[in-house]
Amino acid sequence: MTTRLYHVTVTGEGPIPGTWVRVLLAARQTGSPDRALSILRCQARRIADGLDPDPRSAWAAPGVLARQETAVHDAPAELRAWCDDFEAQEAARNQLIEGAEFTFGAMDHSGRYTLKVLPVRVPSLAPPPAVPRAPRRRHRKPRWFDRFRRPAARTSAPGHPVSTPSRNGSIAARQASGWS
Repeated sequence: MTTRLYHVTVTGEGPIPGTWVRVLLAARQTGSPDRALSILRCQARRIADGLDPDPRSAWAAPGVLARQETAVHDAPAELRAWCDDFEAQEAARNQLIEGAEFTFGAMDHSGRYTLKVLPVRVPSLAPPPAVPRAPRRRHRKPRWFDRFRRPAARTSAPGHPVSTPSRNGSIAARQASGWS
């Protein structure tokens, strides 16, 4: 029997003066396609907010930022749009359940960002072998237990009556009063 694990990776690639660099931004592993997509959504929002804080958030005073219309690609906007698109999320979930790899990418002037989930089949662990248990020992009474037990009935020598102390006094007191 096999189970499926989902390897989630988020990478960013971009130009550093003189070279193109690829950086692993996040890597996780989970056993659920829903959890894998949830991780991707969180990472997509984290990247988008790191590149360009959400314009609807109140992190800056009004009028401080100006919208630029010249950009052809806007990675933060693409990442946010993917997070909010429930149909795309459902399609990605179905793709993962079928066992296919899911990849989403966004690019702008700052670099390229790739969100990827790779389903991997792994053999499920066999149940551990049954370990024979040691036979259970009988419960042993504590040593102090005998101190609080009532004494056993005494036997007397032949021809002598058995006399035991009463609750209200000693044997001699009972015999003197005639109550024996």
